[in-house]
Amino acid sequence: MTRTARLPRRVLAPAGLALFAAMTLAVSGCAAGQYSQTADQVAAIDGANGTVGDIAVLNARLAPTEREDYPAGANARVLLYISNNGLNADTLESVTTSAANSVRITGDATLPPQKLSDFASDSSGTEVIVTGFVQDQPYGVSIPMTFSFANAGTVDLNVPIQLPAERSTNRETVNILPPHPTPLWEEDELAEGDVLPNGH
Repeated sequence: MTRTARLPRRVLAPAGLALFAAMTLAVSGCAAGQYSQTADQVAAIDGANGTVGDIAVLNARLAPTEREDYPAGANARVLLYISNNGLNADTLESVTTSAANSVRITGDATLPPQKLSDFASDSSGTEVIVTGFVQDQPYGVSIPMTFSFANAGTVDLNVPIQLPAERSTNRETVNILPPHPTPLWEEDELAEGDVLPNGH
């Protein structure tokens, strides 16, 4: 009569835990490299977001320029939306920045309760304008801005320049990816009707 040797339970348990831990690390590591699902994803918006109390500043950004940057002394409109989730109206009282001489608000800056106010289009008639940049403001550089509300308080944001749909200059487009080589099996294929060198 033969018996099969068995490992004690106290040996099997740590071995199983070690195997489970190794599998967990392997699976989690698959999503951490450059081939993860989020590797090629980008933000859906260009602007900055922030909240204070019941107020949310959404997609705040400087309007795109017609050149490569905003030169020193230039003005720029701030495009944004402001959501008032409270039950009482509020008001955008002021906007300040160290990157320019001043920021002016034209039109009605009242924020009705339970409403999204549009400061990005011309339909609302309300505009936030940065006046007199103290230095050149190129694309890719955000400026610090403080939005002050009558009831909610203040929120600090770093506001970028909105990227234009098309570039403003006629610079030549450079293809940074090398051309895709023709596979060998496609190089050797002959299209229908091709004549071989020997006439067949």
